[in-house]
Amino acid sequence: MAKPRLDLGSVDDLNLAGAKEWWVRLYREPAPSLSLQLLKFGIAYRIQIRAAGISEPKMPRRQRDRGRGKPIPRNLAPGTRLVRDWHGVGHVVTVVDNGFEYEGRHWSSLTAIARAITGGKWSGPRFFGLPA
Repeated sequence: MAKPRLDLGSVDDLNLAGAKEWWVRLYREPAPSLSLQLLKFGIAYRIQIRAAGISEPKMPRRQRDRGRGKPIPRNLAPGTRLVRDWHGVGHVVTVVDNGFEYEGRHWSSLTAIARAITGGKWSGPRFFGLPA
């Protein structure tokens, strides 16, 4: 019997358990600890990649360059979302014009957010996977 297929129009109907199941099917790894909406975004992305006939998305040049020791520019446009899983909990930070928004509060630095999440001293850019 064939596995059921998920189309783009059905992604909105998924509950958390269904989204995690489809994540495993599409990404071949356990679902990260993110909100249902972010999991749905990732599922929809993978469905579109497959529909376009792309087997593996190409790694962006900035990620390739990171491995070569080249600095990556850190110009984060407002609206950019930074996502980090910390001890099984998903954290999402949104870049705004004059800083960052996290858990409904305005923050002036990523380092302050990283310290609030971890309870320890962290470089905010490093915590969120950006160049120092």
